[in-house]
Amino acid sequence: MSKKIQLVMKELRKQLGITQKDLAERLNVSFQTISKWENGINLPDITYLPKLADIFGVSTDILLGLKPFVIENPWRKFDGSDYWVKNGERTRLWKSLYWNEDYFSFLVKEVWKLQKPVHILEYGCGSGFLGRKLLPLLPEGSSYTGIELDGDLIEEARQFFAKTDYKTSFLQEDVYEYKPEKKYDIVISMYLMSYLKQPDLILNKMKESLVDKGMLILIDCNKEVEQAGYYSGLEQEEEGMERPDFIPVWKSEKNHKERDYRMGTKLPYMLKEIGMKRIEARMSDRVTIYNPEDETKREMNDIFRTVYESTDSFMKGSSYFISRGICYSEAEAYVDYFQRTKQYFDSGHALAVQTAGLYFVWGIYEKEWDGE
Repeated sequence: MSKKIQLVMKELRKQLGITQKDLAERLNVSFQTISKWENGINLPDITYLPKLADIFGVSTDILLGLKPFVIENPWRKFDGSDYWVKNGERTRLWKSLYWNEDYFSFLVKEVWKLQKPVHILEYGCGSGFLGRKLLPLLPEGSSYTGIELDGDLIEEARQFFAKTDYKTSFLQEDVYEYKPEKKYDIVISMYLMSYLKQPDLILNKMKESLVDKGMLILIDCNKEVEQAGYYSGLEQEEEGMERPDFIPVWKSEKNHKERDYRMGTKLPYMLKEIGMKRIEARMSDRVTIYNPEDETKREMNDIFRTVYESTDSFMKGSSYFISRGICYSEAEAYVDYFQRTKQYFDSGHALAVQTAGLYFVWGIYEKEWDGE
């Protein structure tokens, strides 16, 4: 006996927050037609199946009930290592896009004035990106220790530094489970605080890891600054084609403790709350210009495009935005913007301006003011 086909349209539609009216308008049919499809009174013409599957972000087998439909948790798990291992290459490129070698050298030598050997501990070191940037700028005799949960990233870092003369060591451990035993001159992290569900807990651990007069340095971004600092020539070429306002999406992520999109700007307050002194902050002056006509920027152009085209929001389509509380029509507008921008980047005459929005925030631990 053949299996009766039963569309799972209603379940998919409700998961994404799409109304019958929205779906009907998208397919250019009546909402009564949608209702009949969902209730099994009629089945859609075969030409509608790929369109429905595309809207819901599933295969036609799932749409037709031939494969099980499982409701997925739309929120990314940044606290574990799975996400970062899966997206390791993209993360590396993303850091490279935002990084500014000469500005960081200026901070190390002219602002922080690190003229004597120092011992550094990094929380959430990944494959040692910050260690690779720091150690060449420090006096001989300095050392670097990294804490990282994922063993593969730790091994990558070890293999890299094994080819150098730098003093390094790595601890495979969850930052939440780590118990500070040694004291360090500098404790540092990059792109860690905004992804933590309990950043206050980790900040206090960082402070416990410092020697008296030690420095806590935190590097993180503010997505609002980044959004305000973005411009694409597409705005000139297509009237009204401005970048959508992503703040409602980011607010939803913050409310679900996925990530805090304003963390960079909040860090000075958070350092004050844990008792740090002499708190200062700087912003990177890095502004990336994507211009494929400039052959001298070929490497950076390639990085820019790779990072842009591999973003979760672009790859997952409207379902990504809908799961974050955005209505169906607005989610479609977001996706349309990404698609038009990709086409614009493919044109060869594109130009876009991307501001990093990267904060460097630091403070000094003074034991006498900490009641010890």
